[in-house]
Order: sequence, then C-alpha cells, then structure tokens
Amino acid sequence: MTQPLSQDAFDRQVEVLFSAHGAGAFAACAGALPDFTLFVDGEHVVAEPQGSPRHRYGAYCELEEPLTGEALEVRVRRWLRGGEAYTLYLSMNVCRYSC
Repeated sequence: MTQPLSQDAFDRQVEVLFSAHGAGAFAACAGALPDFTLFVDGEHVVAEPQGSPRHRYGAYCELEEPLTGEALEVRVRRWLRGGEAYTLYLSMNVCRYSC
C-alpha cells in the first residue's frame, strides 16, 4: 500500500521547486491555471508544466485576486508553510491512500 509523503518531506521538496521556478509560478486566480502545478510521483513532488497532460490535475495556490511581485511570493509561501498545500495534496489523493 502506498503511503502519503509526510508534510515535512512534501514541504522540503516544494521549496526546491519554488527555488527553481519561482513560487509565483504555482499560483493563479480562480478559473485560470498557473505555469506549473504540483504533482506527486511516488515519493517525489514534481512541477508539471502547462502542456503536460497531468498539469490540470496538480495542486496550486488559488488566488482570490491577482497579485504580483513580493505580495505573490509571500502569499504562495504562506500557502505552503500554513499547510494548505499539503492538505490539498492529501485531499486530491484520498482514494489513492485509503481505497
């Protein structure tokens, strides 16, 4: 049976992806998709780019209003560090880990 990543492992891997692509690349306003979404392959969090068949099924920070620059970076990092990203990952994979 596959086990979910721990929150610590998930957060560490996402921080690496934020460093590589910029945290803002993982956020979009409602109804839109970001440049990248977060997807878990086994024990690895990967950045799915637009154009990838899995992109639309990945996790990302949904913004209530458009943000740019520092405000965007702060909001996305707060989404990760506050546990919202991890909770979204778990909810999107509930059947994968409990069915």
